[in-house]
Amino acid sequence: MDTIEISLRILKELNMMLIEMLIGDINSLVSPCGYTFCNVLEFSKSGNIIVKISYPRYFFGNNAFLITRRSECFEVQKYFAKAIMEHEYWKDIIGELKLLRVDIPFTYYMSTDEEFRSYENLYRIMGLVYNETKPKARPKAFIDMINNSMETVIYSDNGKSDKTSNNKLMIYNQYLNLSQKLDEEVLEDTLETYEDLPYRIRMEVSKRIRLRKSFDNEEFSNLDILGSYFEDYKKYILYYALNKDKIDKLYDERTKELAEILRERRALGNFNYEVFVLQNLDFIYDYEILRRALRIEINNQNTRENSVTRVRKILNGIQQENNIIVMDTYAVLMKMRDTIINYRLMD
Repeated sequence: MDTIEISLRILKELNMMLIEMLIGDINSLVSPCGYTFCNVLEFSKSGNIIVKISYPRYFFGNNAFLITRRSECFEVQKYFAKAIMEHEYWKDIIGELKLLRVDIPFTYYMSTDEEFRSYENLYRIMGLVYNETKPKARPKAFIDMINNSMETVIYSDNGKSDKTSNNKLMIYNQYLNLSQKLDEEVLEDTLETYEDLPYRIRMEVSKRIRLRKSFDNEEFSNLDILGSYFEDYKKYILYYALNKDKIDKLYDERTKELAEILRERRALGNFNYEVFVLQNLDFIYDYEILRRALRIEINNQNTRENSVTRVRKILNGIQQENNIIVMDTYAVLMKMRDTIINYRLMD
């Protein structure tokens, strides 16, 4: 669990001073662990206050803390309800609340010799799968222009990366994300506590919630948000991004397309495998795709085996030099898929 957005209904017309006081109380609310964890996003035209509540920040101050228990969520919600909604000064001013958005993250751990950019071929495959299942989607990536590497990848239902999307999957480098937000001392303390932080790939599902029901403070305190949405969010990743059937179909399609390109290039004569691989590297997400294409196009067994050996050596060199997964992309995709499948709540 990461964050939720809620809308607090304001029962009375407030002057600007009271509005600023309420916003200040929410923004400065400190958890028993010693951290602020709420942000007022806006005072809406309808007179409601939109608040973002961070569950990890309640316990640690940033989202390096991983929420794994429903009881942790209940603790955060009960504390907020008591401190704000039941506060002597605000209880007659704040009415019921509505749940607007829920973000639930899942974490995949890289090997210690890998980095976020090592998975670029996997992000492209997931983007193609997502785009097929959601025709209006346009996967986007934020790229470091200096070293031309991906930092964040967003798959959304409407192709937008902001909150206008009804649902989206964001995959990002959690260490880099926090290093851009935290000052150096806090980041060092965070790394001392969470040594695995540099190896985390964060896969965060965010959905707009369209519930007509409103909740009073007691109902919100006991609202099982994580338990209610956890399995649905898992299925979202498994169907729209890590769908095995669609990945298999994509591999078959790419194999046929690459085989056709291979046939045309070989027919021209003076064929060079290294040149061919480099010219089509953006198309070769996995060595397996090229290996299958060679099996289709080369009938002579000895010639085919020699060709496979050559391209394997070329792609192995590219993988080692650039630290980009290309030799066993499919196996890593299935490992990532199994990680999501095996995610469980602890209580």
